[in-house]
Amino acid sequence: MEATYPGMKVLLANNLMMAYNQAEAAEPTFAFVEDGFTKLPEFEMMLALFSALDTRWVAVMDSAGATPARHASPLLNVGAGIFELTKADSPVQFSQYFDMMVKAPRRDVAGPKGMKGGNGAAPVKDFKKIILIGSSTGGVEALRSVLVGFPAQCPPTLIVQHTGKNFGQGLVSLLDRICAAKVVPAEDNMKLEVGHVYVAAGQRRHMGMTQSKPIRARLKEGPPISGHLPSVDALFTSAVPYGKDVVATILTGMGQDGANGLLELRKAGATTFAQDEKSSVVYGMPRVAWENGGAQKQVSLARMAGALLQAAKA
Repeated sequence: MEATYPGMKVLLANNLMMAYNQAEAAEPTFAFVEDGFTKLPEFEMMLALFSALDTRWVAVMDSAGATPARHASPLLNVGAGIFELTKADSPVQFSQYFDMMVKAPRRDVAGPKGMKGGNGAAPVKDFKKIILIGSSTGGVEALRSVLVGFPAQCPPTLIVQHTGKNFGQGLVSLLDRICAAKVVPAEDNMKLEVGHVYVAAGQRRHMGMTQSKPIRARLKEGPPISGHLPSVDALFTSAVPYGKDVVATILTGMGQDGANGLLELRKAGATTFAQDEKSSVVYGMPRVAWENGGAQKQVSLARMAGALLQAAKA
């Protein structure tokens, strides 16, 4: 196959973390993925990275007739169809699928880093509030969708995302790659600044906000809250003293983390949202936040960035 495509480089990985790191560094055109990997919750990170890189991928299964855990990249469905391979398929078939991936039309994947201040959003002077976001299952893609709609000079934004402990830095790097704003891992005593997004994911400490100004991020050890560490409830609760200066939302996710904290924020005067059922991968956390009265309004994922930014201007 390498002789057919001069200059091709093949990378092999025997675990998902290695595969993620290699894909992030090499930005591959295509990927063959062991179907077992696609069953892991963390494969959500790989999907988001493949989407950001415009990487085509197909799942390789152990036997014919097996049902794939996830369907191959819809990017392959450009005159070529979508294929799931088995290890019994001949080298010729592999070569055919490979050829289709290489020849499929590609989109421009240049990130927004060269468009600082773009996106047509309100100038920084119009933003008055801090934005808080909590998410879990399906949240990686949801965060991508929201943050690409933020301008470079967005309001200070704090995010808690439930993810595996080894994938926190990968999530930060992925979001920073595709967002105009600067995305950084949350650190204790970090001053909250315009144009910055602070992410707590895969850490063993809760993120919150200090109770004195200038407001800073606070990372604190402690037991899980609402079953999670870091916890969305911990973040939201810490922001209650600043209620009227806060805009908060809960995105897709399983369970109820964040719902009680969102309710406390709303009672304190914050503007609160929850992702709607139709656009949620898992309508768990947003559903509880809506049913307990924590969310003032349900918003589709496509409209979430605009809703948050508009509320942050008030």
